[in-house]
Amino acid sequence: MAEAPPDDWWPDEEYVPYLEAEQRLYAWVLVKVGGVEPDEATRRAVARFHYEPIDRRGIMTHEGAWRVAMADLFGNHARQPAEFGLASEYEAELRRLFHHDE
Repeated sequence: MAEAPPDDWWPDEEYVPYLEAEQRLYAWVLVKVGGVEPDEATRRAVARFHYEPIDRRGIMTHEGAWRVAMADLFGNHARQPAEFGLASEYEAELRRLFHHDE
């Protein structure tokens, strides 16, 4: 008999688009804040937010791409988009990537 999925089961049809959005947002932050070339930012994003098996999902993505990028760039995740003059642009990018169906 197959084991029941965990209570917080996140099927691929929901997980993969979310993961890809996190990758795109992380790469966007690296380019905008860190001055990283787009191709390199994308490579780093895929490595940082890689596909996780179902029993490990959420470990990377629950922090959010901004916080992870800030920790990777500066060693401190507490910096905010407004510090870089990106508050409006960041909010627009969040809406574009995560709330496209609203």
